[in-house]
Amino acid sequence: MHIQMEMAMRPILRSSSGLLLALAVGACASAVTVRTMVAPEAGFTTQRTFRILEGPVRRDGRPATGADDPMVNNSIANRALRDRIAKAFVARGYAQVERDADLDVAFYASARETLDVTVWDYGYPVRSRWPWPTMRQTVTEVTEGRVVVDVIDPRTRELLWRGEGTSRLSDDPAENVKELARAAAEVVKKFPSAR
Repeated sequence: MHIQMEMAMRPILRSSSGLLLALAVGACASAVTVRTMVAPEAGFTTQRTFRILEGPVRRDGRPATGADDPMVNNSIANRALRDRIAKAFVARGYAQVERDADLDVAFYASARETLDVTVWDYGYPVRSRWPWPTMRQTVTEVTEGRVVVDVIDPRTRELLWRGEGTSRLSDDPAENVKELARAAAEVVKKFPSAR
């Protein structure tokens, strides 16, 4: 009887361990937070084509290099973002063209340091007899990556739609490029599909 029960439990344990592994892998990937805004008069029923605009030009007079600015056209980060955004729009049913597009797409990426402040409450009252506080606070400095995708009417130059994605970055520049590209794709997934 013990052997039969053990044999019956093996598939359950195997499927449970697979589920736990999938959850652990999913938890390791950082979450992308996406917010979008649509202009009240925007309608995306007739648009079928898009083009991605060149990166913005610096107005402060400093020369831009790929080492310090992810928006430089020939930088690795810019090429990765441009490619991922184009693929995401194609996946939504739009065709990429070089000129006379129904929609212009601009994108911007940045990284900044933020503080993650967490208060841990262990369930004890704050005022206690103990000489140390029972609530603990941790402050962690994290780098947050941000990608903004703008969809513009090429005829009127009016902003029709804006999507913003934020995600935590690491110390690895190559991983950060991948994470920003993933954030850009998540943003475009919120754009209406072509009809």
